[in-house]
Amino acid sequence: MTPFRLALLAYMVLAQLVAWLCWKKWLKSLLARSIVKTVYIVVNMVTALAIVQMYALELIPPDRFLWAYLYRPSLTWFFGHAMWLGLAFIIWLGSMAFRPFFSGPPKGLPQLFRAKKWRLSVSQAVLMAWLFALGASFYGYWVQQGPANVRRIAISAPDLPPELDGLRIVHLSDFHYGLGSDYRDLSRRLAQAADLRPDLVIFTGDLLDSKSSLARDWREPLKVLDQTRFGSYGVLGNHDLYADNPAEEARVLTALGVRILRDEAVHLPEAPLTIVGFDDPGTRSVFYKSDPNANSLDFKALAGRPAPQGNFVMVVRHRPQGLAIAAQAGAQLYLAGHTHGGQFQFPWIPRLNLMTFSTPYTQGIYRLGQTALVISNGLASAGLPFRLWAWPEIGLITLTKGPSRATTSLSR
Repeated sequence: MTPFRLALLAYMVLAQLVAWLCWKKWLKSLLARSIVKTVYIVVNMVTALAIVQMYALELIPPDRFLWAYLYRPSLTWFFGHAMWLGLAFIIWLGSMAFRPFFSGPPKGLPQLFRAKKWRLSVSQAVLMAWLFALGASFYGYWVQQGPANVRRIAISAPDLPPELDGLRIVHLSDFHYGLGSDYRDLSRRLAQAADLRPDLVIFTGDLLDSKSSLARDWREPLKVLDQTRFGSYGVLGNHDLYADNPAEEARVLTALGVRILRDEAVHLPEAPLTIVGFDDPGTRSVFYKSDPNANSLDFKALAGRPAPQGNFVMVVRHRPQGLAIAAQAGAQLYLAGHTHGGQFQFPWIPRLNLMTFSTPYTQGIYRLGQTALVISNGLASAGLPFRLWAWPEIGLITLTKGPSRATTSLSR
């Protein structure tokens, strides 16, 4: 087990322990019925077991029943507790700084709703934080399980070859199949992509999570893309490289119809289009800042086999860093994922999210000169099955000839 997983497991144990202590000290007296206490204890025990099995042993296959009815709800319940832990700590600090706003300890839950004073005790504030955290986490669970948005993007380029005018590209990213999604999710997301009638499908990494052997599960779901005019191409993401055998994953997916590009370029024989695919460096950090190739993409993939004159050049890479180098190399389109749209966004300000601390490129479209960078929100989540205001997303990119510009719209 990696140090990252060990640290995550330790944090989960701490959150469960603190939640239990808070329950004994503050909350059990507010809920009189023993059945509520019993349910709380049982849910915590099941959650702890699911977390240990999933994150410590890393041996859980993407079983549909267990994933849908045990692991996802358990992780969501845990996240509510973890969020509550943070909120309770903030309330505790605030109670010392703003003591005049807090009253004495409560005598029962009903007083919270019929108190004559507009002052809360620390215990009442912690209880409200608990209710808010659980509500927010299960709302985030519903968002993750909901239908994927379709982001329709029109990219105009003045030098677009006439053969590519109207080309429809479906952009898919971050399935995290294994720990982040199951077979049902995979099937319905690919079916939704096929319904968009793409000419070309691009996968921008993190296709698997935990085991490279899971690539074999893609055999049947990928058949819905068999009629794609120019085929399917993809790259590996950091979670693909964390798995036991990324080379085997690339081999299996290529055999199933998704050609995985590993620091190489391919020139489509049927169209004046060059696709340059880069491996992810596979580095791991809290906000994934450490990326030795972030601003120095190595275009040696084109050195031995340069793109034919007049070809439209598309860069495919898991992470969005490297836009400046891609623009200098003459790429007109750069497709990326990795950020999950921040996974936790602020409402009405989508580009203000957790990934803002890591990179200025977090979601949507960015332009530099003649190069357009398109970042997908992805289709699953990393670590926890939870999103806030960052809906799963399928991109439908249409190329048109005209002045350089990019427009976008969302539909469900």
